[in-house]
Amino acid sequence: MIHHYRLTIQYKGTRYFGWQIQAEGAGITVQGELNKALTNISKAKAHTMGSGRSDAGVHALGQVVKASIELEIEPEKLLKALNGHLPEDIRVIEAKLCAHDFMPTVDAVSKEYQYRFTSTRQPTALQNDFIGNYPFEVDIEKMRQACQLLIGEHDFVNYFCQGTEVSSTVREIFECEIITVAQANWGMLPAHHIFRIVGNGFLKQMVRLLMGAVWNVGRGKISLEEFESSLTSVKMERMGATAPPQGLYMVRVNY
Repeated sequence: MIHHYRLTIQYKGTRYFGWQIQAEGAGITVQGELNKALTNISKAKAHTMGSGRSDAGVHALGQVVKASIELEIEPEKLLKALNGHLPEDIRVIEAKLCAHDFMPTVDAVSKEYQYRFTSTRQPTALQNDFIGNYPFEVDIEKMRQACQLLIGEHDFVNYFCQGTEVSSTVREIFECEIITVAQANWGMLPAHHIFRIVGNGFLKQMVRLLMGAVWNVGRGKISLEEFESSLTSVKMERMGATAPPQGLYMVRVNY
């Protein structure tokens, strides 16, 4: 008999080739490590389904996973067993039973991502794995105006990396803002900004492409009007580069 568990996991994505299992020999993934741990615990093949994919180098604070195994075990004991088998840069922070028809992808009401960044010629020695850097002077207030333009339903065909088939590139953004964070942890983390976005779903590399465009708004390379015109079904040239992965965090999934 198959038993189903809902796991919430955190991971530092630096050394992983993303969430999803890749072809053999392509590199280690978070899902691959989780499946390996589940198999060792249950002594049988495990099946997992995540709430969304994350690219190589991207982190997660609240990835939700459905794990299906042939072992019946108390969720708290499964949590402890998994953390005993997983690498230290992957942690299960919550485990509970779930229904067999729970789908962490389609059942999600909204997801929140955050992109942490600095804009300095001299990034700190310790930020490289955790905070992206755009080494140009930017107008944060103008970037906040760009965030407001994102709220609502738009076609994000211009903020979509090909490679995954989707039925529609239309998504609704519920919240979007830029938060400024003071220097923290005795200077280990520098003062930085957070591009925070909540929506009903996200396309492949959508947040990183939006971050690149919002940076260009702040730098004055594109206008707010040009940015707004890119949020339509009309295919246009890229509004900016894809932001590097290390600043991006999958923060939470709401059900």
